[in-house]
Amino acid sequence: MAMRTKMVISWIFFVVFLGTSKSLFAQTISINIKNATLEETLKKIKQVSGFDMVFKMKDIKDIKKHINLQVEDKDIREVLQSCLQEHDLIFNIYNKTIIIFRKSTQIPEMRTIKGYIRDDSHQPLAEASIRLEESQLGTISNKNGEFIFRIPARNKSRLVVSYIGKKTAYIPLSHDSLYLIMLETAVSQVENIIVNGYQTVAKNEMTGAVSTIKGKDIRTSGSNSLEAAFQGMLNGLEVIIPSGNIGSTGHMKIRGASTVVGNPEPLVVVDGIIRENAWAFDQNTLYDLLNNGNLANTTRASIMGNNLSGINVDDIASITLLKDVSATAIYGIKATNGVIVITTKQGNINNQKITFRSDITFSPIPNYKNTNVMNSTERVNLSKEIIEAGIALPDMPQNIGYEAIYRDMISKKISYPEFNKQVSQLEKQNTNWFKILGRTAISQNYHLNIASGKENISYYASLGYRDERNAFKGNDRETFTGMLNFNILPSDNTKLTLYLSGSDIKTHGYYMGINPEQYALNTSRVISPSQFYQKGEGTILNYIMNNSNKIVQKPVHFNLLHELQHTGNNNHATNIHLNAHLTWQILSNLSINFTSAWSSERSRSKLWADEYSWNIALLRGADYGVLQSPQELPFLKYLSPLLEGGLLDYSNMTHEAYTLKGQTNYRCLLGKKQHHTFNMTLGIEIRQNKYTGETGIELGYTPNKISEYNYSAQEKRFQYIRNNFPGIYPEDPQNYSLKDHEMNLIDRVENVFSLYGTLGYTFNSRYTFTLNLRNDASNRFGKNTNNRFYPVWSTGFRWDLHQEKWFPRQKWINEITLRTSYGHQGNVVSNISPNTLVSYVSKDLITNEEQLQLDQLPNPDLKWEKTTSLNIGTDFSLFQNRLNISFDLYKKKISDIVVEKEIPIENGFQKMFINSGTLDNQGYELEIEAIPVQTNLWEWRIRFTAGHTKDILDRSDADQQTLEHFTNGRAIVDRFPISAFWSFPFIGLSPTNGSPLFATMDQPNGVSQKVPDSLLEYLMYSGCREPRLFGGIQTNIRYKRITLNAIFNYQVGHYKRLNPFISSSKDGMMAIPSPEMNASRELLYRWKQAGDEKTTNIPSLQNKDENVSCYLPDNSLSRNSYGDIYRYSLYNRSNARIVSASHIRCNRISLSYHTTLARIADLNLSFTITNPFIIKNRKLKQQDPEISTSDADYYTPTMSRPKNYSLGIEIIF
Repeated sequence: MAMRTKMVISWIFFVVFLGTSKSLFAQTISINIKNATLEETLKKIKQVSGFDMVFKMKDIKDIKKHINLQVEDKDIREVLQSCLQEHDLIFNIYNKTIIIFRKSTQIPEMRTIKGYIRDDSHQPLAEASIRLEESQLGTISNKNGEFIFRIPARNKSRLVVSYIGKKTAYIPLSHDSLYLIMLETAVSQVENIIVNGYQTVAKNEMTGAVSTIKGKDIRTSGSNSLEAAFQGMLNGLEVIIPSGNIGSTGHMKIRGASTVVGNPEPLVVVDGIIRENAWAFDQNTLYDLLNNGNLANTTRASIMGNNLSGINVDDIASITLLKDVSATAIYGIKATNGVIVITTKQGNINNQKITFRSDITFSPIPNYKNTNVMNSTERVNLSKEIIEAGIALPDMPQNIGYEAIYRDMISKKISYPEFNKQVSQLEKQNTNWFKILGRTAISQNYHLNIASGKENISYYASLGYRDERNAFKGNDRETFTGMLNFNILPSDNTKLTLYLSGSDIKTHGYYMGINPEQYALNTSRVISPSQFYQKGEGTILNYIMNNSNKIVQKPVHFNLLHELQHTGNNNHATNIHLNAHLTWQILSNLSINFTSAWSSERSRSKLWADEYSWNIALLRGADYGVLQSPQELPFLKYLSPLLEGGLLDYSNMTHEAYTLKGQTNYRCLLGKKQHHTFNMTLGIEIRQNKYTGETGIELGYTPNKISEYNYSAQEKRFQYIRNNFPGIYPEDPQNYSLKDHEMNLIDRVENVFSLYGTLGYTFNSRYTFTLNLRNDASNRFGKNTNNRFYPVWSTGFRWDLHQEKWFPRQKWINEITLRTSYGHQGNVVSNISPNTLVSYVSKDLITNEEQLQLDQLPNPDLKWEKTTSLNIGTDFSLFQNRLNISFDLYKKKISDIVVEKEIPIENGFQKMFINSGTLDNQGYELEIEAIPVQTNLWEWRIRFTAGHTKDILDRSDADQQTLEHFTNGRAIVDRFPISAFWSFPFIGLSPTNGSPLFATMDQPNGVSQKVPDSLLEYLMYSGCREPRLFGGIQTNIRYKRITLNAIFNYQVGHYKRLNPFISSSKDGMMAIPSPEMNASRELLYRWKQAGDEKTTNIPSLQNKDENVSCYLPDNSLSRNSYGDIYRYSLYNRSNARIVSASHIRCNRISLSYHTTLARIADLNLSFTITNPFIIKNRKLKQQDPEISTSDADYYTPTMSRPKNYSLGIEIIF
C-alpha cells in the first residue's frame, strides 16, 4: 500500500512538473543582436525573458566568437540552443532559472525551498531580493511576500535577503523547505539616517554619542508608564521607578548629575518639538518630592504623571537618546541633561496597513510572603513580653489587641479563663489585610491605527483606550489618546507635515497619609477589618470658665476601609498638541524649513476629605457627631476650627507652549568624484512657556454637592460663644483656623530666544568634522545682561577606519569607527528665580491687615550653570553585522553650580541660592548586540548595555553641613558624590541593657563623651544612594513562529538603609509598638538578656529612650522644639542598618506566536509577565532596592512594583 501511495504521488508530481515545464518552455522571445559576445548575448536574453541565469564565468568568457542573432516570437529553448550548441554547452530550465554548463559537467541535484518575507511589523515585503550567497542564483518575492526558489540540493551556504531600507539578512540553509524571514528596519534610520529633532543626519556623518531603539521593542503589556518601558532598554539612560502606583512617574537621568538643585531630568522632544512638563515646578516626580516637606504636593505627585504620560507607546516609531555635547548642543540650554527624541509613526504612500492590538492584564492580590512582619501569634507574644518586662504601655486607652484584654482582666472586667479564651481567639485572627484591601485587578488596553496614503498625501491615524487598575483598591486610571499625522506634497519641491495629538487622563489615588500596602504591612493582624480603633487625638479646644483654663481633647477613631470611602485624590489631565512643518526645497541642495507648534495642557487636581473621615475628625477635634451630641457641652462645637463639612485641597493648572522656528539647510557634494560633502544649517527659534492657575484650600467641602462654607460664621464663632454662653471665654492659642479662602495664584512665563547653526564636512565617507553653535537668551536671570545670553558650542570628529584603502579587507570585519566631541553648554535652574518671591498668608490676628511671607531673596547676579564636556567613542560591526559593539568614555565639568548658602539673618532670610563650585562627572557606556544563533528554525539575539557614572563635588563653598544633611544624603561635601550619605558608627549592644552603642560617644568604661565637631572624621561614609553602574540585558529567542523575549535591568554600587526595626514617635523617641500596629520580625531576635549582644545586633525594647543630644555637635536631627535626639534614632541611622541595594530585576518575560490568516492578515498572540522576580540582598526582605528615601525613622511610604500577567493580540491587515 505504501509503495502504491508513493508511486501515485510520484506520478502526480511528474505530471504537474511536466505541465509547469511546458508552460515555461512555451515562452517566446524576440531579440535582435549584432556582433555580440556570448556573454553579452546571454545578458540580453536574460533581460528580454526575465529569466535568471546561472553559469560559470570562465565557461563563457573564453568564447571569443561573436554572434549575430535576429528572431521574432521564438521559443526561448530554441534560441538558447542555437547560441550554445557549437560551444559544447548545454542548459536546463528550472522554474524561471536557466542553468548553463558544459556537457562534461554533472548536472547538480536541485531542491525547492519556499518562504515568506516580512518586515518587523509582520507586513509582507514584495519584490524582496533572495539570492544564494557566492552564486548568481536568485529570485524575488511576490506581492504577498512569498517566494519559491530552486537551489542545488547539497549547497550549504546562506540565503542573502535584502530590501530597500531594511537590514540585509543572512539565513543559513538547513534541510527545511519552508522559511519565515524577518527583515528589520535600522532603528530611526532609513537609508542610514539618524533623527535628532532638528535635522536628519547621515549615520556616517554623526560625531555624537547616540543610542536608538524601535518603539515596538519597548512596548510592554502591563507596564504603567513609558519610563518603566525605557528602563534597561536605552544605553546611557538611568531610570528609577520609585513607586508601583498607577499614575506615578519614574526618575530619569542621562550620564549622571549635571546640577545639584535644578531639574536633572533629560529634555523630551516629540516629533521635533520640545515637550515641557505641565507643572509649574520642575522636580515633579514622586522620587524628588518624597522629602520636600509638602505632603499635599507629594500626594499629588504620586498620580499626576509627567510630560510622557499622554504618549501612547503604540504610536512610537523610534526613540533616540542624545547623550554628548555634540549631539545635544543644537538644543542649547535645555539639553545639558541629555535629550530623548521620540519619533511617531507615519503613513505610507500606496501601502495601507490597519493594525488593531489589545491586551488584558491581570494583577493578583499581594500577599505576606517575604514581608518579614509578624502574624497574630507572634504579635500577641510580643505584647505579652512587653508587659512582662514592665515596659510602659501607651498612655491612651486602647480597645483592641492583647493590651485591651489584659486591661480588662486586671481591672476584673473579665475572668482569667475568659482572658485566655480571648487571647486564643486573637492568636488565630490573622487578618489578611492584603486580601481585604486588594483585589484581582483586570486592566484593559486597546489601540487601533491606520497607516495609508495615495499619490501626494499619506497619513497615520490612531485611537487608544486604556483602563488600568491597581491590585489595591482605590487606585485607577482611564486614558484616551488620539493622533493624526499628515505628510502632504503640494508640489515637487514642497512638503507639509502636520501633527495633531491629544490625550485625556483621569486618575484616582489616595489621600494624604493613606497607603494600603503600608497599612497591610504595619497594621496588627489581630484587628478585625470592620473594627474602629483610636488613632490620635483631635485639635485641642480651649476655653476659660470660672477663671479656670479648660482643655478639651477628644480621641478620634480610624478604620482604613471607612477612610478610603470618605477621602480621595483625583487628577484630570487633558492635553492637545499641534505642530506644522513646512519644507521648501529651493534648489537640489538648498531647503528652508518653517515650524510652528502650539500645545495646551490642563490639570485639575483635588485632594479631598469629607466630614465623616478621620482626617477631618483630627481637624474638627472629635469624631463626626460627637461635638453635637447632647452629652457634650453645647458651646464645644463652636470652638472647633471646622464648623461643618470637609476639606478640599485643589490645584488647577494650565500650561501653554508656543514654538516658532525657521531653518535653512544646505548640502553639497564637491570634487570630481564628489568626495567632499558639506552640510550647513542656520536657524532661529522662539519659545514661550506660560503657566497659570491657582492652588488653595476650601473648607466645608462635600463630594458631589455644591456647598458654600460660611467663613464669616467661622471668623465670628468666638464672639457667638461670648454672646450666647455667659461666663465662657474661648481661646485660640494653637487652633488651626482659616480666616478666609486660602488661595495662591500662579503666573509664570519662560521666554527663550535662540540662534543656532551647524556645519559639517565629510571627506570620502572617511573623515567627518562637525561644528554646532547656539546662543540662547532667557528671562530667568537678573539685571546683568551679560548673563542673559550664553553661547553653546561643540565640535566633533569621526573617522571611519573601514573606509581606508589600507584597512584589511576581512569578511569578519564590517565597520570600525572612532568618534570624539568637545563643547560647552549652559543650564538654567528655572525653579530658582532672580527676583524676590513672596506669598500671601492669613491676615494679622491683631491688626486684621494682609500679610506677605518672604519665600526667596532676590539674586540679580544669578548666572548659568556652565558645562564643559568631552566624549571619546568607538563602534565595531563584525561578522556580517552579527556582532556590534559601541563604547564611549565621557567627562563633564559643571562650574557655577547653584547651591544654597547661609547669609546673615539681618537680610530677613537665613539662606539664599548662589552660583558656587564645580561638579566633575565622568563615566563610560558599553553596548553589545549579538546574534549567536541564526538558522531558518532558530534565532537568538542578545543585547547588553552598561553605563557607569561618577560625580564629585569640588569647591562648592556650601554651608557647613549638619547631621541631618549627612545622614539623609543631602549633604554637599567637596570630593564626594552628590548622593553620598553617612552613618553613625555602631560598635555593638550594651551588655547591661541591650541599647545600641556608638564609637567615641560610648567609652569602654561606660562613660559617654561628646563626639568630634568634624562630622567627616566621626561619621562613617556609607556610599551613594544612587547606582554607580546600571544597564540592561535583552534576549530574544525565536523558534519558527514562536518567540521568547526577556528584559532585565540591573543597578549596582549603591546602598540604602533598612526600614527602621521600630518606628520613632513624633518626638523622635523610640516608640513601643502600640496595639494597633504590627511589628517587624526582627524584634523576635532582639536583645533580651545579657550575652545576647554576642549573637544579635537588634537592640532591646526599653521603657525610656536616652537623650544623647549633649554628645552631638548639632541638634538638626531633633524632632521636637527642645532639641532632643534619642539613642535609638541614631541606631536607625547607623552603619548596622546599611545594606547594598545592588540588584537585577526581570522587567518582563514574553512568549509570542505569529501566524497568517488566509493571506489577508497577520496575527500575533502573546503572554507576558511583568516584574516576575528580582535578585537582591536578602536582608531587604519586602523593601524595594530601587526606592530610596532619606527618612530613617519611618517606613518607606511607597508601593512596590506589582507582578502582572497579560494576554495580548495583534491583528495586521
